[in-house]
Amino acid sequence: MLYRILRFIAKLILKIFYSFEVKCEKNLPEGACIFVANHQSLLDPVVVACSVKRPVIFLASSELYKRRFLKYFLKIDKAIPIKKNSPDLNGIKQALFRLKEGNSIGLFPEGGISPTGKVEKMYEGAMYIAYKSGKPIVPVAIKGTREILPFGKYFPKFRGKIELKIGEPIYPNLNIDIKMEIIELRDKVMQNILTMLEE
Repeated sequence: MLYRILRFIAKLILKIFYSFEVKCEKNLPEGACIFVANHQSLLDPVVVACSVKRPVIFLASSELYKRRFLKYFLKIDKAIPIKKNSPDLNGIKQALFRLKEGNSIGLFPEGGISPTGKVEKMYEGAMYIAYKSGKPIVPVAIKGTREILPFGKYFPKFRGKIELKIGEPIYPNLNIDIKMEIIELRDKVMQNILTMLEE
């Protein structure tokens, strides 16, 4: 209930101050899915959560739990702490369990906020989770958050425009080798996000 109330308030603020706009290329898949987005700002999880009606449980760097004001919101979201830039089997197991329960999860596979705003690399954790769970990845492209709350800043500007694009779901092919499919998924997701960012 608290999650829904805060999401409603956040969405209202986004629409009033930032002309928040969501574009969806195709209907979201029924049931649990994995939202995978580019990462430009601390605002990004809020923007993704406000773009869909279903709750989204995020995988968040364990370092964020050290910041008191962020820790509170991460607990409300029931976010899954995960070690940054390294395999975290416990975090992956939790994500798989949440998906099995029917929850959707959200990830930012760049390993942190991009200092340049560009998508230059993607770690493969999200793709591994997709393969192991059999759930589709929904690519998401976020524009505008970097200008409103840049990397390293904690207080947003009160003017700007935020646009979010939701791409077509990408389903893992469970009939081929996991290593090959993870690479294939990573390339597809990255290309989808880059294409949407350029549009």
